[in-house]
Amino acid sequence: MKVHDFDVVVVGAGAAGIAATHALKSAGLSVVCIEASNRVGGRTHTDTEIFGVPFDMGAHWMHTEHANALKAPGLALGLDLYAAPDNAVTYGLEDDAVLWDEVDELHSAITEAARIDAEIEASTGIPTDRSLADIWQNKGHWSFTAAMTFALSIARDLPDTSLRDISAWEGGDDWFCREGFGHLIACTAKGLPIKLATPVTEIKSLTEGVQITTATGKIKARTVIVTVSVGVLAEDIIHFDPPLESDRRSALELITMGDYNHAGLLFRSGALPVQPDTWLTYHLEPDANGVARGGGFLCNIANTGLTSFESSGSFSRLLQDAGPESAIEHALETLAGFFGTTVRKAFIKGHATAWRNEPYVRGSYAGAKPGGHNKRAVLRQSHAERVHFAGEATHPNQQCSVSGAHLEGLRAAEDVLAQLR
Repeated sequence: MKVHDFDVVVVGAGAAGIAATHALKSAGLSVVCIEASNRVGGRTHTDTEIFGVPFDMGAHWMHTEHANALKAPGLALGLDLYAAPDNAVTYGLEDDAVLWDEVDELHSAITEAARIDAEIEASTGIPTDRSLADIWQNKGHWSFTAAMTFALSIARDLPDTSLRDISAWEGGDDWFCREGFGHLIACTAKGLPIKLATPVTEIKSLTEGVQITTATGKIKARTVIVTVSVGVLAEDIIHFDPPLESDRRSALELITMGDYNHAGLLFRSGALPVQPDTWLTYHLEPDANGVARGGGFLCNIANTGLTSFESSGSFSRLLQDAGPESAIEHALETLAGFFGTTVRKAFIKGHATAWRNEPYVRGSYAGAKPGGHNKRAVLRQSHAERVHFAGEATHPNQQCSVSGAHLEGLRAAEDVLAQLR
């Protein structure tokens, strides 16, 4: 009598789930990946219908090129991967180094503060961590803008950001995929056993395996890898039997989903007087709550005429709650202030993302609150022996990245293989 339908069920067909499924299939196990939505890729999704050119609605930057786990697969697929050009422009500055020198200075301060906090914790045993707001100092006109370059990249406000989590992140040069990062991830999923439109409602641990309840029925397996976001886990969209442990619950209160959205703006050719793939930033000031009412622009992406306004933290959520036209109009108004009203005349159409509203995501990616820097290790621990977890939230130094999610998918697959052997 057949006890299990599969050796392994992988929940979620994002970067981590795809990597785990591929590794397990290659190892000869019977595996199925079940995905709640009607597409693969998760938070890495390239749309070509809205604008007629590739629009990365989620991840676009291939961070830390020297250690990025998706660079080699992308090149092997024959995709056009290229280094992000050094085309950064800061509106209001003739010498862009004024801003980036402050960014470097703040990065050094972050590294030093994190080192000191780690030493205090090691000597006293008391968890020690500060926020980005704790060390940011208003030394000059561009100081807050410099601080926002960090807050923007991790989708959070300054007071909500762990210094030790930032410090742990492995930096490096960025690359782009001309066809879209989401397209790259979707290509890696081809030929894999993936069932779409199959949301999971319960994962139950049995004496000799697990039972996964989905909207279309129940599946029994020897083990399961869960790659859903921490937002989904925190909101109990999936019920676990037995319930998740208290330490994992505590970790989910400190490793939380941030907000990072794109407002894509398609312009006629030559509308913006900048080079392709130019990162455009500008002077930002905190409001009464210490929040910047702005973000940054990636202009003329891959020379397609498409520009993406990037916003993060509570301002991004404010724009999202106000509706897509709010983000589009804010971006247009800002660009018109830089380059004149001809920008509006060259505007063709726009589209804004709202990742917090995605029912199977609930945010952009997972950052640590102050004091939560060491909780990623808790999130990667298995539950009830046969329930494994993987995703960008569980990687120690490539968190908030697609590469980190991919590597964690491979790590979870290795854990499963060791267990089943």
